[in-house]
Order: sequence, then structure tokens, then C-alpha cells
Amino acid sequence: MSRSHRLWRALARGREAFGAPATAGLRVLGYHSVGSALPGDPYGLSTPAEAFARQMESIASGRFGSPVSIGRAKLDGSAEIAVSFDDGYADTLTTAAPLLARLSIPFSVCVTPGLLDSGRPHLSWPELKELSLVPGCEIGAHGLTHARLDSLAAGDLARELSESRRRLEDALGGAVAVMTWPHGAASRRTADAARAAGYARAGCSLYGVNGPDRDPLLLKRTEIVSFDDERDFAGKASGTWDWFALRQGDPAAR
Repeated sequence: MSRSHRLWRALARGREAFGAPATAGLRVLGYHSVGSALPGDPYGLSTPAEAFARQMESIASGRFGSPVSIGRAKLDGSAEIAVSFDDGYADTLTTAAPLLARLSIPFSVCVTPGLLDSGRPHLSWPELKELSLVPGCEIGAHGLTHARLDSLAAGDLARELSESRRRLEDALGGAVAVMTWPHGAASRRTADAARAAGYARAGCSLYGVNGPDRDPLLLKRTEIVSFDDERDFAGKASGTWDWFALRQGDPAAR
């Protein structure tokens, strides 16, 4: 665990002394890998399978709101919680999906077409198709090449958004209307471009909860990492880590 994570944990636990924030709405949790050893992973992107199972059991209990996928969230201010995955790791199919299906938890998997069929740890295209058939699974896009989309010129940005969507729709035979921003790199400009490309909702990397007034193309999303213990997870799912947004900066203001 990094020194910075220890500091952030201490600040979050100090926030707990005042109780969890009362704000209701949609809270989106962001995962990457589950149960795999990723080479060169200083950020803790791979959550241990045992920890993930405990986390999902708490989600299934309803204590943090009604479990929904990003695309099916009401976004009306009621308490909802969504589980999302980025990049398209193979363990989303082999480890996470069976547990989520057993617990009847909907989930969103946002993949980068350029990474598929690149070999482990990523999914192949046939595996993505298999994953899409798991009950409750929603497939979304995560850029075409995993580039920082907020740094691209208009034409390149439009291509990343439209081509990733087209490739997924062609492969799966269904509409793709949600996405997450690679690297969390988003802005009002990229949100407008995603809307023009046909997306209805997109998640960034800003901690917090989403109310009815939040731009659906810049939904706040709280990252879960391997360093999180059960208390950290409960705090992130209930809001005591929302202060972290103060050091991030809201893409809706860019």
C-alpha cells in the first residue's frame, strides 16, 4: 500500500466521525481486474477475488441502494449503486461475472476494442460475446485505443468514440449506449462529442454521487482498488471518501 493511500484512508476515517453524507443518488463503483496478478500494477488495479466477493455480498444486501447498471439507472435522486469494469480483462468473465450473476447484481463492462484479442490479461472477441450473454451484463465502450480522449483533436476524438461503438455493436449485434472515459480524461467538450456519437451515459473518475442534475455523460465514479479493506469499501460505497473529489477537479467544469 502506498503512503498516499494511507493518508487518504486516514482522512476518510476522520470524515466517518461526522457520519456518512446524506446525499442520495446514483453511486458508480469502478473496477478493473478481479483476482488476477497484473504485472507492474502500482495502482492496485486488481482486486483480490475474496475481497470482491465480500464487497458484492454487501451490494446485494441493498445497504448502499438498489443495484443497477449504468444504462438502467433512474438518476432521479433515489439511492442506486452500479458496479462497472474498465478495459476488458478476462477475469471479468471468469471470476467476476459468475458471482454477480449468482447475486443478481447488474453490471457494466466498458471495453477497449483495440485491446481485445491482444492476449492475456484481456478478453478475446469470442469471450466478450460470451460475457455479453451473462444475465445483468451491460457492455459499453472505453475508447478505441485507450488514449486520453480530452487531449485529442476533434476529428480523432470523434473517431475514437464512434469507431469503438461501431466495432462493439457489430460484434455483439446490439446497441452500445454507455461508456467510461479512459484515464478518467473527460471534459464538457468530450461529453458533447460522446453525445453526438450516440452515447447516452458515460462515467469519469470523479468520486461522488450523481443526482438528477448531473450531466449523464460525465457521471461521477468511485474507484475501488486492491488496497481497500472492508471499511474502506464501505466508506467509498456510502460517501465518506467523497472528499477525494476536491483533489481531482470536476471535468464538468473544464
